[in-house]
Amino acid sequence: MSFDSTMKFSTTMNRAEIDAMLADCRTFAGAAELPGVAKLLTGTESLGAADLQTRITGSLEQLGGKDEYALLIDKLDMLLLNLPNLK
Repeated sequence: MSFDSTMKFSTTMNRAEIDAMLADCRTFAGAAELPGVAKLLTGTESLGAADLQTRITGSLEQLGGKDEYALLIDKLDMLLLNLPNLK
């Protein structure tokens, strides 16, 4: 499983971009044997910003700032910054 080690930082993501990045994060979590994180990131397509924030924050708490998950943590942080863009 390859997870791109670079990332374009954006704070102007739309719903489709947010959903796509959540899917990437879910795939990475599954491949990294992080079932709790993968579960939190499953079924997010129709959730509102508040529910997404709860799930993303829960994922970040489970990751605990571990260096081996730095890219996943960065992507989740970026998603949090983009939640206000959801209509």
